[in-house]
Order: sequence, then structure tokens, then C-alpha cells
Amino acid sequence: MTNIIFGPPGTGKTWTLLEEVENFIKQGVDPSKIGFFTFSKNATQEVHDRMYSKFQLTKKELPHFRTLHSLGFTQLGYSREKVMKDAHYKEIGKTCGIELTYAIWDEDNGGVFSSDSPFLSLIELAKARNITTEQQFNLDEHNQDLDITTLKRLEKEILNYKRDRGTVDWNDMINEFVKSKLCPKLKVAFIDEAQDLSIMQWKVVEKIRDNCEILYIAGDDDQCIYKWRGADVTSFLNFPGDRRTLQQSYRVPKKIFDVANKIISRIPNNKRVKKNWMPTEDEGSVDYHYDLEEIDISKGKWLILARDRWKLDEYEAYFKDNNIYFERKGFEDRYKEKYKSIDLWENKLKKGEPLTFEECHTIKKKMTNESWENKMFKAMVKDGFYDINTLKNKYGLKTEAPWQSAFTRMGESDTKKITELLNRGEDLKNGARIKLSTVHGVKGNERDNVVLSLSLTKTTFESYEKNPDDEHRTMYTGVTRSKKSLHIIYPNKRGYDL
Repeated sequence: MTNIIFGPPGTGKTWTLLEEVENFIKQGVDPSKIGFFTFSKNATQEVHDRMYSKFQLTKKELPHFRTLHSLGFTQLGYSREKVMKDAHYKEIGKTCGIELTYAIWDEDNGGVFSSDSPFLSLIELAKARNITTEQQFNLDEHNQDLDITTLKRLEKEILNYKRDRGTVDWNDMINEFVKSKLCPKLKVAFIDEAQDLSIMQWKVVEKIRDNCEILYIAGDDDQCIYKWRGADVTSFLNFPGDRRTLQQSYRVPKKIFDVANKIISRIPNNKRVKKNWMPTEDEGSVDYHYDLEEIDISKGKWLILARDRWKLDEYEAYFKDNNIYFERKGFEDRYKEKYKSIDLWENKLKKGEPLTFEECHTIKKKMTNESWENKMFKAMVKDGFYDINTLKNKYGLKTEAPWQSAFTRMGESDTKKITELLNRGEDLKNGARIKLSTVHGVKGNERDNVVLSLSLTKTTFESYEKNPDDEHRTMYTGVTRSKKSLHIIYPNKRGYDL
């Protein structure tokens, strides 16, 4: 039996699946006979945390709660040493005379391959779609002027390299797993975020379906925005099973709901599942602007979204010029990281809470020998807990001064900046209240206030004119991140037509 759950934005797809998991456990189903397969490692960790909180089940007791792409890795018994890495691709590229800076399999996000080499990206995209490299080349989806001879030579060199060294990539593992008889026999299995799966990953889903009694699949075809990296919405739409739609959003207010429906209704009904769903009771607000400067972002939590990175670069420059604290998806927030030691010092240790050795070490790294004697610090036991009196009496701590004085290794510039941010009421513990991201990078997140730029690059605009459905889904996803207010910025030149 296959149950397919369509979940519009904010309707609780993952929550619904987890409720079903809990019901099966309460009915006495062995947790080792339950599979819960997610797209990212972060999502898997959240599921593990919930299972431990509810039933005190550890990871060992949930062997099939994992990312979908790691299922093949585990069942086939591969070691990390056998998996293709960045250095391997660089070596191959050097042999073929192709320069590349990175070539990475992102295990945290679906085992997706990314590289600055368009040749490598095309080869792996073809594998994810289960077509030949030449077929992918002939689709003419690549932006650069690629030479087919160089492409074929690189592909051949990769195959020879893997054969000679006995290495494999994540797509290889999926192929091998699908052909094997190693799929675990399960009572029930759950697939989350199904709209993000590639054709090859759908073959894994078919394998799971054939080896379990009950299968639940949850996703939203309207939020399929990763076609460029292999996501295949057609496989989701055509997968057989009993279908139902979650009808109540707990995020999207009425006015934003109307904008979202205006966007998504542009996709023909034969290319999507039409869904009847309801917004929250709140009206919400939608405002239109020509520039970010027109929006008052001095209070509240904000997502600043753009279709492409170049627009985020522009917004980042604006925030820096105006001394506005922000985070950008994919970039380290240095102040948030440095604040960890401040929080441990001021809000825990100095208030009587014992700390672990690692937490003490985090603090110690911000102090010189004058504040905490190195020799005595090294006498601490790594699995111990230490309060401030013990540290002062036995392990060389010499101060209880405010962090600005005690943390002399913090640096004068960072000390001044962090003090300024704290005085302004910024929450450095949980991160900036203003976050910048591409729409693709913020998938699954939400905030009270969202700014969405409609600007598109020349290349994206040309793709939009050829196949508007992909951009409809992208903008729909961006719009529906908002819980209260939506601010749309019109493009200066080319952009999405709303």
C-alpha cells in the first residue's frame, strides 16, 4: 500500500509523517522495521531528536532513519575511503587539462554534486537523470560553450580512474543498490521532501516500496525547485498510490496566500496537482517596492531572498555600508561563533553552572596566560565538569572580569563590534534577525517578514522565457516563506513578471 501526501507550504508534511511513525511505534512495530528517509542530514537529525525525546530511541535502534542517498552506502558496506572526493576530481581534471576549484558531493543535502567545472556538472547531472552524457549535452541546458570532445574525454578518464582505484561516487552507489538484493525488509517506510528526488533516487524509492508493506511519500510538486540539479517532478506526479492533500497551512496568511495562488496557477493543470488548501486566520500584508532602502527592517526577523547570488551581493554591500547586522546563507557568521564563548562565560560559568572541558577550552582560547594559566589548565580531565570556584582554586583561572576585559585574545575590533551589537539588542546567540539567502538555499525555512527580489540574470531570464514553470515554482516557494509580511521588490531591468 502506498500513501502519497501532498503538503502545500506550512501544512506540516514532516509533522504528519512523524505522527504516523509514532502511531506505528505505539502499536508495537519494531523501530528497526521502520524506515524514515529524508533528503538532508539536518532533517535526519531532527527526526532522531524527536524519536529520542518521545521514545528514548537512539540512532542504533533506528538503523533505517537516514538520508535516502546514504541507504545504498550503508547497505552495500562501503567505506569513506572508496568514495570519490574533491582531490580525485582535481587530479582527473589536471590530466585532462581542465581547471577546477572544487568538486564536492554534498552529503548534507541529498548527496548532490556541485563543481565549478561545467563539464563535471553536466556528467553528474546526466547520471542523476539516468540518461547518457551526450543526451544531456544535446538538451542544451548548459550556459557555457562546451566542447563535446573534451566532455567525452573527461567522462572516459573518470571511468578509468574509478576502475583503477576502486572508487565510486554517490550515483554509482544508487545504481548498484537498485540492482542489488540488499534493500532492508520493512514493515513501513516514509519518504520526506519527495519533490526534490532525482530519477535515480526515485528508483531507490521503488526498491523500498517493493520491500515494505506500507509506504508513505510526502512532498509538494509546486515546490520542486531543484530541477537544475536533477530533481524530477514528473516521477513524483506519476508515482502510483492513494493521494490526499493537507489542507490547512499554519504559516501562510490570507494576502500572501492570494499572491502564491496567482503565481502557481500559471502552471498548467496537466503539469501539477491542483490542491485545495487554506491560509491562516491572519490577513498578513503584501507591499511592493523598487528598492530595498524603501523597507523599514529596523525591527523584527527578516528573510531577504533573491533568485540569484549577484542580487544578494548587492544587498550584502548595502547592509555593510549601513552597519546593519545580518547573516548570509552559506557564509560563517563570525560574531555568532565568537559569542559562544561570551555566553558560556557570562551566562553560565559566572552564574554557577558547571561546564565541560570542551566548553572551558572554548573560553580559554579567548584568554591569555595572565587570565588563565596554561600549565594548570592542561591538568584538567577531559571528561570532567568544572564550576568557576574549582577552576580558580585548582586549574589556574585568575579572573572573573567582564568578558571585554577577560577575553584579551578576542581582539579590539571584534570586542568593540560585539559590544555594539549587544547594546543594540541583537541576538548573537541565535543569530542575526536578518538573513540573506537565495530562494533555493532557504527551502523549508520561514520568517515573520520576507523580502523577495524579482530580478533575474540574463541567463535565468532566458530560461524563464523558454520554460516559465520552473520560475513559477521558485517564486511560489519564496513567497510562501512569510508568516506575516511580504515585501516584493520589482526588477531594475529583466525579471519575473508578477
